[in-house]
Amino acid sequence: MTASRPRLTGHRRIEGMLLDAFGFAPGDMVAAVGGGGKTSLLFRLALEARERGIPAAVTTTVKFTQPAGLPMPPVVTAESGELAARAASALAEHDAVTLISGRGERGRMLGFAPDAVDLLAGPGRLVLVEADGSAHRPFKAPAAHEPVIPAGATAVVVCVGAAVLGQPLDARWVHRPELAGPLAGLHPGAPVDAEAAARVLLHPAGGRKGVPAGARLCALVNTPGAPSAAAFALAERLQAGGYVRVVVATAHAGIVHEVRQGGVVSAPSADYR
Repeated sequence: MTASRPRLTGHRRIEGMLLDAFGFAPGDMVAAVGGGGKTSLLFRLALEARERGIPAAVTTTVKFTQPAGLPMPPVVTAESGELAARAASALAEHDAVTLISGRGERGRMLGFAPDAVDLLAGPGRLVLVEADGSAHRPFKAPAAHEPVIPAGATAVVVCVGAAVLGQPLDARWVHRPELAGPLAGLHPGAPVDAEAAARVLLHPAGGRKGVPAGARLCALVNTPGAPSAAAFALAERLQAGGYVRVVVATAHAGIVHEVRQGGVVSAPSADYR
C-alpha cells in the first residue's frame, strides 16, 4: 500500500488525501469521536482544506491539545455568544482558524456547548469539531455524558487507534475498559481483536452513540505506520456493519492506506461526494 494509490472498495476513485477519502466538502460539519486519531485528523483536514482554499474552522465541544508536529491555524478566543461573529471575521482574514473559549490545565484548549458550535455551520466552510475524549487511549467506550456531538453535524467520524488490536482489554490501552468489555463481549485482560473492536464500534451504546439523524457515519482506523491485517479486517467489519466510509490512514501524516465505501446511509439525501 502507498499513500498515492490507496486500496479502494467502491465505484469511484478517491485520491490519497483525507478530505477525498472521507468525501468532506464545504458545508460539512464533521464531528470526531472515539479513540486515537481525533485531533490529528481534524488538524490535518484543516490543513488540506486551507491548501484548497476552503475556509475551515477547528473547535471542540470538550477540550483538546495540539498534536505534536502539526501546525495549528491561528487561535481565536471567543465567548459563546460571540462565537459565530468572531468566526466569520476571523475566516475573512485567515483561511483556517482554531476557535476556543479559553485554556485549562496543562494548556489544554477549551471549547463550546454544542448549540453554540451549531451556529458555525455555513455553506462555504468546513467546520471540524472534536466531540469526545479518550485520555490518549486508542480505543474507548463512551460514558453516559459522551460523546458531545452538535446536532448540526453532517458527518461523524468514529476513530480507533489500530495499536489496540491484539492488546489486552485494560486501562493501558482502553479508555473505560469496564464499559467497553461488555459491549465487546470480552473479559478484562482478554485481547482486543478486530471482531471485538467492531462489536463496540457498531453498538448503539458504543460507536453509534449520539450520532444525529441524517449524519453520515464514518470511521477512521488510525495506524502509526503500515497497517496490519487486523486493521484491514476491522475496516471490513465496519463497512459491512453500515458505516458509509471507512478509512484506514495514518492521520498525523495524512497518509491514506485504504478507503471503503458502502453501507446504510442515515438519510436518503446524504451526499457521498
